[in-house]
Amino acid sequence: MKFYVVIPARYDSSRFPGKVLSLIHGKTMLQHVYDNAKKSQATEVFIATDSDIVMKSAKSFTDNVLLTSKNNKNGTERVAEVSKSFNWPEDTLVINLQADMPELRCENIDFLAKSVDKTANITTLYYPLTSSKLLLDKNTVKIHIYKENISFCREIKSKKDGDIYKHIGIYAYYAKDLYLYKTYTQSENELTLSLEQYRFIDNKHKISAYCAVSNPGHSVDTIDNLNKIKDINN
Repeated sequence: MKFYVVIPARYDSSRFPGKVLSLIHGKTMLQHVYDNAKKSQATEVFIATDSDIVMKSAKSFTDNVLLTSKNNKNGTERVAEVSKSFNWPEDTLVINLQADMPELRCENIDFLAKSVDKTANITTLYYPLTSSKLLLDKNTVKIHIYKENISFCREIKSKKDGDIYKHIGIYAYYAKDLYLYKTYTQSENELTLSLEQYRFIDNKHKISAYCAVSNPGHSVDTIDNLNKIKDINN
């Protein structure tokens, strides 16, 4: 199966500025994410950034780095810009892999690519929550699955019907849907929750989700998350 992986990498993260360049055992977090993606069956892996600092760092380990517009509102817009710059046909499968997932292994990338629902506009992954404390952790995005309905949130303050899982920061779409995404204005839920996938959902696009085949590890949203990864691998 032919697909591309694009890793959007911002330097100015609101919760943890510069996190993508944080060192984990001698390599930046971004390089760990890139190296894991390169082990997948992807046709090619690209990094998309609006930062000269990130660009310079990434160029030390790959030439597949693109400097994107600072006007992009989020990673999905950056991935859409990359798709457009290569003039990828509308049926091109593109995977958006967030740059703060240094422990996510290549088998999850390949599984997502093979699991894409052609009737859906966006496909993503989830994994069981490892602690009930994560239900109230705003930095851990949750996915709520109830019958045919899928939604996302940052906090679960009351019992809900259906199942709650940890959402994993990886998405698959066809280029045609990325091009459409750029034509929509930011939706209310996207802005309120700071969850970019809601621009699809609020515009009545279908989303599918599957359980990852292996533990994706920590997503690095805070210095505490980063230290946990360093401790685990010591």
